[in-house]
Amino acid sequence: MADELLAVARDRARTNRFWQHLGIDVAEVREGWARLRVDVRDELRNAPGAPVHGGVYAALVDAAIGCALATVNPESGGGVGQTTLDLNVSYLAAARGATIFAEGTLLRRGRTVAFGEVRVTDDAGALIAVGRATYLIR
Repeated sequence: MADELLAVARDRARTNRFWQHLGIDVAEVREGWARLRVDVRDELRNAPGAPVHGGVYAALVDAAIGCALATVNPESGGGVGQTTLDLNVSYLAAARGATIFAEGTLLRRGRTVAFGEVRVTDDAGALIAVGRATYLIR
């Protein structure tokens, strides 16, 4: 089951143009949970050598919860059967490593609304952001 969920999540990620632009990869998934990764590169910074732009963290929060939702609601896969209602990100630190991870956990899924939270870390395990999002299931 886990391998099947991962294959489906990775296939959907390959067709998401925004995820492609950011370089988001699906590292792991379980029912109601997803771990995404992005390799840090200068295109994700305000300037070469500067910290990663906060918008990347926000996009990862949104994407990780959306991916976690798709593991329990196939109609939500690929971002076409769902839309973000609310997104909150708290920035805690700059990423120090070469990779950023976002672990999204679905906290509640109702008939039309889902709610989740995300921890964003760097490859050293440092917590760099936390976030929450609410989704409308269409």
